[in-house]
Amino acid sequence: MAEKKISNDLTTDYQLVGIATSLKEYKLCYHLNQLLLCDFKKLKDLIFEPTDRTRKIQFSVFTGCDEGDKNRFVVFSNKNLNEVLLPEISNFDYVLQIHGKYEEEELKNILAGIKQFPEVIMTAEIPLKKIKSKERLVYEEEKPVQKLISPKRFK
Repeated sequence: MAEKKISNDLTTDYQLVGIATSLKEYKLCYHLNQLLLCDFKKLKDLIFEPTDRTRKIQFSVFTGCDEGDKNRFVVFSNKNLNEVLLPEISNFDYVLQIHGKYEEEELKNILAGIKQFPEVIMTAEIPLKKIKSKERLVYEEEKPVQKLISPKRFK
């Protein structure tokens, strides 16, 4: 009899960049807008309800796309009220998730550009195999429900 395995493999078709800075999240996104030529928007906070805690944990989330919507970027705050989104990289304040194909040289240019931001202490590419809690980076954006019947039709 064949052995069956349940796979909980999350899609990892993205790259991660850690950013250590004292910049507020909106200022960081302003500078990222200039560098990546996109328009970041604030989304609803990412909320966790750990079973071992009595309170919910919230982390800010921003998203943006470059021109032509070829690449999508998501910025997660990694710290909030002494809690950490990704404990493996607790030395970073923000995590930039890059969806799309970037060559090694392009990613180096992005890292160099982020290092030029004021008040950025450190930035680095984060290998995905180092992150054990990848499920925390899954964020589904809520889309507004489209009305199926137009009220004008029945007047």
